[in-house]
Amino acid sequence: MDSSLAFGARCTALALLLSALAGSFCAAFARSLEWATALRFGHPAFLFAAPAIAILTAAVYRCRPDQCVRGNDLLFERITRQNGEVPQRMAPLIFLTSTAAHLCGASVGREGAAVQIAGGLAAVLQRFFRLSPGYQRPLLLAGIAAGFGAIFGTPLAAAVFALEAPSPKHWRLRFLPLCLLSGFAGDAACRAWGTHHATYPSVLPNWNSLLQPSFVAALLLISLGSGWLALLYLWLAETLKTLFQKARHWWMPPLLAGTALALLAQFSVTTDYLGLGVWSPSPNAITLGSAFHPGGVHAFSWLHKLILTALCLSGGFKGGEVTPLFFVGATFGNVLATALGLEPAAFAAFGFVAVFAAASHTPVAGIFLAAELFGIQGAPCFALVCLVATRACGSRSLFPSQSGA
Repeated sequence: MDSSLAFGARCTALALLLSALAGSFCAAFARSLEWATALRFGHPAFLFAAPAIAILTAAVYRCRPDQCVRGNDLLFERITRQNGEVPQRMAPLIFLTSTAAHLCGASVGREGAAVQIAGGLAAVLQRFFRLSPGYQRPLLLAGIAAGFGAIFGTPLAAAVFALEAPSPKHWRLRFLPLCLLSGFAGDAACRAWGTHHATYPSVLPNWNSLLQPSFVAALLLISLGSGWLALLYLWLAETLKTLFQKARHWWMPPLLAGTALALLAQFSVTTDYLGLGVWSPSPNAITLGSAFHPGGVHAFSWLHKLILTALCLSGGFKGGEVTPLFFVGATFGNVLATALGLEPAAFAAFGFVAVFAAASHTPVAGIFLAAELFGIQGAPCFALVCLVATRACGSRSLFPSQSGA
């Protein structure tokens, strides 16, 4: 066996081990988020812990200057440049701090945390087996695919995201088989622990819909609107972060963000936009699922969620941004469809993937994500909304280190 085959075989074995670990840890993470959310609903007093949790989160990330605070952006930089190790403590830190953020109602997601958990585990394996630097890139790519696939149950989109997100215009296609293997293995490991993923209605148009001018016009409207919403979120998050960085003391931004969250959480108009927003014990609550039903959202649900997410993540809370962006896009799609007299479920699905694809500059991953969640019959429509929304978003991205965005 020559050296290249031996390297490939070792990468495959390591990717399977990493995927099993990542899937298992992501299953535990998903359950910890459910536990934290249920505890918050049962004991609203946890909302007042937001300032303390935000300050403690900032403190633990400050205790060592290893750039761990950069999260996914650090992983993507290591993939594109291979200029340093990923901190091993990334996995436990994001697991604990993201769970704590959900406990106090911070509007953060889970994808970013799942990917960082897998990235941290990749660093652990590299150190444990004393691997050469040449293994860093394939292991990190495998970890991203495994983490994304495990937390969302979308292995194909996970593999594409792992290749597209670090450098949208320069894919490393030689790693596609490894990413596919890791995406499916991570998803399988997570499901083996009994983890269940959300399902959504598959009420989508087909190819023939693209022959109707009125429908194409509506598709362009949701595409442009989703791209501009992604741009608004990125601008607001960047502006708030810049303002927070002007504070004289490191603890002031998390204190301000945590206090603002605790105060806003006392208003009934804000309650439905805390945390993930995936489920609620109240049957009349606005959730990600309700966005797929007529009358399931308010006119400005998308704006409330957008502002809260930008505030929480800019102020120091840890988690992901993808699920909140799903919420923003789905509620916006519902509002737009209702105004135009169209099917809310279909346009909620379009907004769901388009805002994510635009903000992350991963339109191809968005298309695969839509196919896995909503069905392949809507592929041409999803391709249009993801590509147009990404163009409308411009050069800003969730990941500043993203190469070729």
